[in-house]
Amino acid sequence: MESLGQKLREAREAHSYSVEQIARDTHISKQYLEALELENFSVLPGNTYVVGFLRNYAEYLGLDPEELVTLYKNIRIQEQPMPMSELLERPRRRSPSRAVLLALAAVVLVAAGVFLIVKFLLPRAPASAAREKPRAVATEAGYVLKEEAITRWFNQEETVDVPLGPEQYRIRLATVGDRLTLRVPGGTVELAVGQDRQVDLDGDGRNDIRVQLNDLDVTATSHRANLSLYKLTKGAGEEAGLAAGQPAQAPEGAARQPAQAPEGAAAPAAAPAGQPPAAAPAAAPVPAETPTAAQAGIAASGRALELQSAPTPSPFRLSISFRGYCLLRYLADNDTRDERFFHKGETFALDAKQEVRLWVSNAGALRLSVAGKDVELGRAGEVVTRTLKWTESQETGGYRLQLLASD
Repeated sequence: MESLGQKLREAREAHSYSVEQIARDTHISKQYLEALELENFSVLPGNTYVVGFLRNYAEYLGLDPEELVTLYKNIRIQEQPMPMSELLERPRRRSPSRAVLLALAAVVLVAAGVFLIVKFLLPRAPASAAREKPRAVATEAGYVLKEEAITRWFNQEETVDVPLGPEQYRIRLATVGDRLTLRVPGGTVELAVGQDRQVDLDGDGRNDIRVQLNDLDVTATSHRANLSLYKLTKGAGEEAGLAAGQPAQAPEGAARQPAQAPEGAAAPAAAPAGQPPAAAPAAAPVPAETPTAAQAGIAASGRALELQSAPTPSPFRLSISFRGYCLLRYLADNDTRDERFFHKGETFALDAKQEVRLWVSNAGALRLSVAGKDVELGRAGEVVTRTLKWTESQETGGYRLQLLASD
C-alpha cells in the first residue's frame, strides 16, 4: 500500500518547505506534522483531529485531501486485529432445548387466546365515537434559542428552534462526522471546524442567524458538535454599511435638505445677486478615538504585544472575566491543560511560570488582564489562538512577557 507519510514528506521536500514553516502557516503543531509524516498516530489527539490536520496539510501541499484521508482510514482498518477465536474456530450452534420449545409454544397459545377474546368477546366501541376522539401526535421537543447568543454542545439529531416573530424555525444537526451537516429550512449547510455561516430561516432574503462550529467530538459513544449561535438583527447590514463610511441613500423623489450648521456657529453669508454662492467652509475633522494601551501595542508590533519586561522570567497570573458564553482551552507550561465552558459574569485565574497557550471559541466574550494591563483578544464570535510567553530580548539582554497572535 502507498505510504501516507511518504507522500506528505515527498510533497513537502518537493516544495522545499520546512516543518517549522508549515507549522507557522497552518497553525498545526510541529509535533503533529512530524507524527503524520512518520504515521505515528498515537501522539495525535484523536481521529477527528487527525482527519482535520490531514485535510489542512494536504491542501497546503497541493495534494488531494480526500485521497489522503482514504489512505489514513485504510491504515487504521488494517491496524485493527481480528480476534483469534474468529480465525481458529466457528461458534458452535446449540440446538434449542425442549424446555425452550415448550415455553415458546405456551407463549403462542396465550397470545392467540388473548387475540380471540379481544376480537370476538369484548364489546366494540361505536365507529362514530372512534372518529370523535383525535389521535395524539407525538411532537419532538427541540432546544429553543431564547438568548441573543449561546455557545454549547449539541448531539447529533438534536434540534434548535429559533423564534422569529410568531413563528419558530428549526435547525437540525443531521450529521456529525469529519464535518457538520445542518438541515435548515430550504436546504442544508455544511461546516468544518472554525467555519461559520449566516442563514436566512424565514426566506425573506435577509439572514436571521449566524452559526459557528467550534469543535467536533466523534467517538464510539458520542457524536456531538460545539456551536456558537448568534441572532442577527434585521437591518444590521445597512448599519454596518453606514459604520464603514457609506452614505445613506435618500428615498427616491425626496428633496435633499442642506446640512445644518452646528449650534452656535455663524451661518454663511448670502451671495450677492447674480453671483454663485460661496463655498461652505470645510468641516473640522473629528479627532480619532485614542487607542487603548493594548491596541497601541498590537499596532506597533504587528503580531506581538509586550506586557512586561524583566531581567529574568518570573511567574505571572492571567485574570479573565467573561461577558458572554465561551469555551476556553489552555495549556500552561506544557504541563497543565483543561477545557471549560464559562458563562456571562464568571471569572477565572491561571498561574504560569514560562508560557500559556489559549484557545478561545468566542474572543469578544472575555477580557484578559496580565501585569496590570487589560487585553481584548478579538471580536464577538471569533475563534482565536493566543500564546503568552517570556521571550529573550536581543536589544536589552533581558526578557519580555509577550502576547503572540499565534505560536
